[in-house]
Amino acid sequence: MAQTNRSQRRREQSQQDRARAAQGARRGRRGGRDGGQSWDGRRRRLTWVLVAALIVVVAGIAVPLLLSSSSTPSNQQRHAALSSHTILRLPAASAVAMRGTSAWVTDDLRNLLLRFDPTTGKVERSVHLPGRPVAMVLAEGHLWVADAVDNQVVEVDPATLLIQRSVPVPAEPTDLAVLAGQAWVTSLEAHEVTPVDLRTGTAGTPIDVLAGAVRVGAGYGSLWVTGTTNLLTRVTPPASSAGPQQKTLVVGQGPIGVATGEGAVWVANAAAGTVSEVSQAGFFVTQTFHVGGDPLTVAVSGGDVYVGDGTAQTVRTVSPSPGLKALDLGTDPRVLVPVGAGVWVAGSNPGRVLAVAPGA
Repeated sequence: MAQTNRSQRRREQSQQDRARAAQGARRGRRGGRDGGQSWDGRRRRLTWVLVAALIVVVAGIAVPLLLSSSSTPSNQQRHAALSSHTILRLPAASAVAMRGTSAWVTDDLRNLLLRFDPTTGKVERSVHLPGRPVAMVLAEGHLWVADAVDNQVVEVDPATLLIQRSVPVPAEPTDLAVLAGQAWVTSLEAHEVTPVDLRTGTAGTPIDVLAGAVRVGAGYGSLWVTGTTNLLTRVTPPASSAGPQQKTLVVGQGPIGVATGEGAVWVANAAAGTVSEVSQAGFFVTQTFHVGGDPLTVAVSGGDVYVGDGTAQTVRTVSPSPGLKALDLGTDPRVLVPVGAGVWVAGSNPGRVLAVAPGA
């Protein structure tokens, strides 16, 4: 009876989530950006844009990038154009990872994890997961998948796709990052970030993040967390008996996507239409790139910083040489993952996995 009730709750949750996704898409096709809603309401919608296929689909016009005063004409010509090709088509792609000759993607409409050939796009194996897979990392030889419905992180063998263990975490896990032998998971409802030991699979003590915990990046010995305010939180995990240290910085309105690389931390400010470059050493904003639109996700690869626009369905570079033209993806870029000299895009509505790289 307990198992039956549990299955029924999952079916009901899935139906409700799909209804919300359809409603969001219809609202987008009518053309409104906010519909007069407060930023708090829009923040929660933007969060699940990234983690639960609720990106609004509207026609977008790419706003020209306002170059910083330090940019020079010669730098602007570098990587002026991006090119892409579709690797895999599926109903929805919420996360993607690649290693060697294998790649993996989560589909949070069908609650599946799939392994596919990154060259041909052929699906080699798939497994149904117990809840909704919204984020994934490949670390220590295993896949770690955040399940937003059952509030857990699932460890999966990448070869067989067999579930090795399930680790309970605080409510509404939304993102994962790896630092110091641990997978750190953000929890939207709990406002916490929780370590999961990659060797033992045990969860440590959650860290309460006062500014909220939606997305997380790792680098330079710290976690970099965006939440439900206009703050970026730097969380330095505890060392020996000392507790975790936290510092906050105002970056822009509606920060959500966050990544590290090229000596800095990069934050996509969705409501402001900007990308902030933050000094990882001094913890201050060094540059603000005005890209317009709806910048939701960011990644660093091959010396370039990429940003995905959820409304316009585009990707562009912003540093070190801002791209002169955004690349149309034809899908909502939920996640950008560094691969080679470019990025892979996990997108929804329609579901795609694409490879993006500097063009000739």
